[in-house]
Amino acid sequence: MQAEHIDLQTFKRDTSFYGSLDLWATVKNFDLQSIRARYLKSKQNKNSKTGSVERRAPAEGGIVSFSIHHGKLHSYEVLAKMKEPRGIACYKDKLAYSSENEVYIINQNKKECLKDPWFSYIHTVDFSKDGKQLLVSSSGFDLLLEYDLGSMERISEWWAWEHGFSQGTDPETGEKVTLSRVPMADKKDVRVISDPAKDVLPTAMRAAFINSAEYDRSEADTIIATFFHDGAIYSIDKKTGRAEVIIQDLKNPHGGMRISNGYMGTSTRSGHVVVKDGYSEKRYAFQALPDKPVALEGEEWIQNSKYLDNGCIISIDSNRTCFVIFDPENKLIDMIPYPDNLAVQDLLICSQEQSIAWKKLF
Repeated sequence: MQAEHIDLQTFKRDTSFYGSLDLWATVKNFDLQSIRARYLKSKQNKNSKTGSVERRAPAEGGIVSFSIHHGKLHSYEVLAKMKEPRGIACYKDKLAYSSENEVYIINQNKKECLKDPWFSYIHTVDFSKDGKQLLVSSSGFDLLLEYDLGSMERISEWWAWEHGFSQGTDPETGEKVTLSRVPMADKKDVRVISDPAKDVLPTAMRAAFINSAEYDRSEADTIIATFFHDGAIYSIDKKTGRAEVIIQDLKNPHGGMRISNGYMGTSTRSGHVVVKDGYSEKRYAFQALPDKPVALEGEEWIQNSKYLDNGCIISIDSNRTCFVIFDPENKLIDMIPYPDNLAVQDLLICSQEQSIAWKKLF
């Protein structure tokens, strides 16, 4: 399928097409400059994978609320600080968010903490369609875990290593290593990960690096997962464990999801939002947009994107430190700057009523 490339710089600037937005966000670090420096250093790796070459200590981040009105950031508020929060999701009055290796679930006046020894560098959380289960991407171990929220017990797991994605890379030598939970006598260069408390993987060594996963609302027993290193978005059948490519040829993607007219994902390093249906693939390009620091010339970092109910798309542009909102159908765009120290990771579009209710619990 031939992709159509669409330059967002050709869209008309407008501040009225999307109305007002109430957003909650995970900010994984309040020092964005340190992340930029780490990213540029990682590009010097001997192998082609991007990411940390050694396990680092988690940074301090937090949960932040934003309110956008009439094309401006009306307000933002740091609601809580914690170790490297990344994933955030809601179902009606329930709110869930991750903090490095823990998940917190808020429901009315109750706050619960979900823990699992295999939680590591959690990137996303997602409620099932009926709100009874929670899906967690434990990116540190290329692992998806599902929990029953009534019992808070694990009910399913999906290991990339056991479904065709077991080839990691030694970031120091560039040599391939096979990742496994058990010894493999028939293979050389096996890295056994059997004790999650001691056996850790830096970003560059992971095989798939599943940095987002969510339920497919249109297909029962299906998960949509984004593989950072593989540069693709997959559909995973929970019954068979089989993973099939939905969108490929992406650079360090985030946020694969089902939308009304197909699928969407963010090609982070190439600077594209990709929308694909059964008949076409459109790639919306950020490269020519203004207001990027000179030092980042030639670099793009579109952290993630969300699809709005009105058909518009909002993206986190980490190099321009702004929210980019665009209307694909009417070719309209707006750019809303946010404080340039915030490393915004993920967004939750919520109602004003939800935002007010949740703030009382922080």
